[in-house]
Amino acid sequence: MADDPAIKNEIEEATDDLRDALHQINDRVEEGVAKLRPDRGIRRHPITSACLAGALGFALGSDSAEVAMIGLVILGGVIVLSNEHKNKSDETERI
Repeated sequence: MADDPAIKNEIEEATDDLRDALHQINDRVEEGVAKLRPDRGIRRHPITSACLAGALGFALGSDSAEVAMIGLVILGGVIVLSNEHKNKSDETERI
């Protein structure tokens, strides 16, 4: 009975399916861990991260209130753009 090619074929298919499921689970776990680790986000989106850091430094390091407000507006714009970029990249990954 163990020499039956149909049974061996089913076992191989089940093993492949199990391996594929394990890879999918590992990918999802890595995505969850990546959300908790900001350094991966910085590596994936270095320009957005640099703009965000620059706008934050501009807003916090200014002496006058007018310049600080401009910095906060820039910071808000960068945050909105980064969220849009994140949403677009999420949509392309789902397809």
